[in-house]
Amino acid sequence: MLDYKELNNLLENLQSDADAADCHGFFCGQICVTEFPLQEVWKEYLGVKPDIVSEALQGLEDLHLLIADTMKSLESHDLDFQPLLPDDDSPIDERISALSEWCHGFLNGFAISQQSNSCLEDEDSKELIENFTRICNLGAGDEPDESDERALFELVEYVRLGAIFMYDQLSINIPGRSHGVYH
Repeated sequence: MLDYKELNNLLENLQSDADAADCHGFFCGQICVTEFPLQEVWKEYLGVKPDIVSEALQGLEDLHLLIADTMKSLESHDLDFQPLLPDDDSPIDERISALSEWCHGFLNGFAISQQSNSCLEDEDSKELIENFTRICNLGAGDEPDESDERALFELVEYVRLGAIFMYDQLSINIPGRSHGVYH
């Protein structure tokens, strides 16, 4: 699977306006509400030009593989799904911003489908979406400290498990999808 930097480079080569976190979040939101994200939808969201040159076609194939790998990790009973974010060596403000972008992308990908409305009837799902919305507005403090690192770790874990939960909640409504971890 692509890492954060590789995906950012790929998106840059595709002349996309999106960054890796936003892109991966969008894919995850789409995966939760569709059988497989439609290329036309995500190409439009990512701002990929329709007249893409042949050299960039490999980039599109890499995005398809990323989607397939992400679906497998969301379906895994080992709970090995991870949001695609900068590594822990990156500055905390960059990681906070990326988590915010990831949630923003997830909410956009999730909201595009009619399936998302059925999920919001469940109180846990509604609360999760509200919390993802709050995370979109995060910012780093002036002087990040150890407690900020701990809080960020806990938020990333919340988002990770929340995405798995949403995928599982909507699995019931998508034909051919296995029922996930929580059923």
